[in-house]
Amino acid sequence: MTERREKTEKHGVVFALWDGNKIQLEKRNKPNGKFFGYILVPGGGVEQGETLEKALLREVREEYKVKALIYKKLGNYPSIEDDGILNVRHLYLVTKWLGILSNPEDLNDHIEATLEEAFEICKHPLSQVFLKRIQKELSR
Repeated sequence: MTERREKTEKHGVVFALWDGNKIQLEKRNKPNGKFFGYILVPGGGVEQGETLEKALLREVREEYKVKALIYKKLGNYPSIEDDGILNVRHLYLVTKWLGILSNPEDLNDHIEATLEEAFEICKHPLSQVFLKRIQKELSR
């Protein structure tokens, strides 16, 4: 008999597509979905056996149908979820990609905004943390 372990932590990637003037955001539209109604910095989960880099490349491709070419990890942000699971989000800044941005999943609305606009419309506290880190990186 194999022992079954409960999952105690999970990882996700969050990414900012930045073209030098605007950032790509998403508005969550799925009723009863996580973060419904919020405008967020996009991201997604890391699948079992997947590296962070592969998860980033997959998520960018799935959500925008482009290939990330130049990107930098800006840090990770751990938090404890309501169910006690540690959720570690790994933030990336993507500054070059191959392809034309699109919305192949069509699950959420894509929004393009200046960084200043993003601070105004992204009300979720985590997105505010991510935006501050992105702003700090871009001001270097």
